[in-house]
Amino acid sequence: MNSDLHPLQGRRTLYRWQHGQLQDHLRALLPQWRIQPLTIVSQDLDSNASFVNYVRHHQITDPGTGMTVELVEKSIRKMFFIGSQEARFYRQRDMLNASTRFQYPACLGVIETPWESLIFTEFVRGKPPRMPNIAPQLALGIAEQEALSHDYLSRQSAHTAPLFWSMDFYRPWFLLRPRFNFARCLPELERLGQSDERFSGLAEKFKAFTPLLARLSKAARRSPKCISHMDYLRKNLFVDKGQLLLIDWSEVKVGRVGFDGGAYLSALFRRKDMPLFLKAQQQFIDTYRQALPAHFNPDDALCNLHYIFLLNALFHCLRSETISEYQEKKRMPLLRQKYDYLLGLLDKQEQIATIHPL
Repeated sequence: MNSDLHPLQGRRTLYRWQHGQLQDHLRALLPQWRIQPLTIVSQDLDSNASFVNYVRHHQITDPGTGMTVELVEKSIRKMFFIGSQEARFYRQRDMLNASTRFQYPACLGVIETPWESLIFTEFVRGKPPRMPNIAPQLALGIAEQEALSHDYLSRQSAHTAPLFWSMDFYRPWFLLRPRFNFARCLPELERLGQSDERFSGLAEKFKAFTPLLARLSKAARRSPKCISHMDYLRKNLFVDKGQLLLIDWSEVKVGRVGFDGGAYLSALFRRKDMPLFLKAQQQFIDTYRQALPAHFNPDDALCNLHYIFLLNALFHCLRSETISEYQEKKRMPLLRQKYDYLLGLLDKQEQIATIHPL
């Protein structure tokens, strides 16, 4: 981490009525550069998040020291002049300053215009992790992150309530997204069953998840709130000197304790063979249960974990893109194995509701 940037973390939000040049934005965020010309080399980075205009890596020669400062600029377009939840999160980022399990890129600040939110953060380097291998480490980090953010949200005054209300996972603009509505994928599964007898009749069986998810959702909504990252993909994590770095808060929400564990495990389930998934799942759940603070009910937290796991896993395993991918790679027996695993959870509805491992 660049210690020179940390004093600015989470403290600066600027509002502008017009588009500006990059140099103008940087001079506004770093007053020591205000009257000096800047040498900047920029490169576009990959991004597939909704409403992201671009993500850019900037290498800036500090005119005072001659040293290179590396930053990331993310531009997020606004709908109806409403800022993104990621920009709102970064304006409150000091909630995670006490973290010891995760490291986060320092945030220089956020610039808001009527059309976009510009987020400037430190550029970080590290080695991409092997996702099944970091299950215990992630469990510790997520438990700490949930505790810190829950305590922060609990201390907020009434005037900040609208900010966090709009970021809540249970707002309709989140829940109506296709990724949280697996039933839209069932016609494709029905067509698959007509052409491949191994999958015949499965679409009808998967419909039984709808009332189960409704019950789990209702229970989760009453749980303690926290900030949830919701996107534990390999591209968003780095390992540096044994420390986990977590980046990219595009999917951030005011979630519930347990949600991030479900997001991580569902990502593993989508991409890994069953033995790897099952081993990492057990390691994560065992560590997470032990790491939760005493004021969180571990059974409720694991119930919430299962809810998000099912919500994500059902959509991503049933959607047409996944079916096509498994067909192209000739891995349809593995896909059927994953379907059997998910359907097996229906036979354990009562255990899921009372928090037994998946």
